[in-house]
Parts: sequence; C-alpha cells; structure tokens
Amino acid sequence: MQFKDVKEIQTDRLTLRILNRKDVAIVFALRSNLEVVQYIARAPFKLLSEAEEKTQELVKFIDNNESISWIINLNDQAVQIGSICLWNFSTDRKTAEVGYDLLPEYHNKGIMNEALQCVVRFGFNTLKLEAIEAFTSKHNKGSIALLEKNSFNMEQDRKDEGFPNNIIFRLTP
Repeated sequence: MQFKDVKEIQTDRLTLRILNRKDVAIVFALRSNLEVVQYIARAPFKLLSEAEEKTQELVKFIDNNESISWIINLNDQAVQIGSICLWNFSTDRKTAEVGYDLLPEYHNKGIMNEALQCVVRFGFNTLKLEAIEAFTSKHNKGSIALLEKNSFNMEQDRKDEGFPNNIIFRLTP
C-alpha cells in the first residue's frame, strides 16, 4: 500500500484527507497555537516558513511510506481544524504511534474521538497493525480521557526516554 494513494475517510461530520503541500496554513495554525502545543516538548512555530518546511517533511514521509497524516475537515463548514497521523512504525510494521492535534475552538465536541476511531480502524483493518500506541503528557487530561474512552491502556512500566512528563498508552485489536 502506498500511503499517498489512500482515499479520504468520511464520517457524518468529518473528512480525513491525506495531508499535502498546500496544507501549510493548518500546519502553522496548529503548531503555532500555544494551547495546542502546551503539552508538547517543542517550541511553537513563529514563522510560516517553519510550517512550510514541516509540511514538506510530512509529505515526504507519506511519499516514502514512513508515516501517514490526515487533515481533519468539518464537512458542513469546509474548514480545516486539525490533524491526525500514524507514524513511528516499528521495523516489522506491526506497531505504529498515533498523534493528533485540534484547534482549541473545536475541543470537547467529540471531533477527535470520531477521527481517532476512524484512524484506529484504518490501522487495524487496512494496515493490519497489531498495536497502536499513543504518547501523551501526564498533564493533558483531554488526551488521556480520549485514549481511555477508546480503550487504550496505560502502560505503567514504560517510560518515554527523554520526556519524563509523557505516559504511554497502547491499544490492540
């Protein structure tokens, strides 16, 4: 399977489509938003050129089948509101990490829950993954609640080296 050829995923409210080079504005909006990046150990973007570079990097990862990133669109407003990805695949391609971000004005509306369920189904049914992991800050109550709601289990004994505030969750089919 070539990630760049994956069809968009539709729900009643959302369209998840593969990220492309034209998605610089949403990448910048997400990665420069202080509320969105508050739990992530990286500096927020200050320049559009940072988003241009990151977008090109993500497209290259998709083209090389290293990771797959979707832009989350609201169907009724034709607006980009977030992103979700499967990345950090294990060498045997049986495990991947899920990552996600959403503009703050769309938090607590069930949007990321809907997107995550679609990506989990894609990971298990299409990619035949044996596990999906999520690394999140122990302070990010919203992310923890989302993962627990979707039956991810916290792995008490695992540590995210170099990121002492992160906790690791895992889901198997």
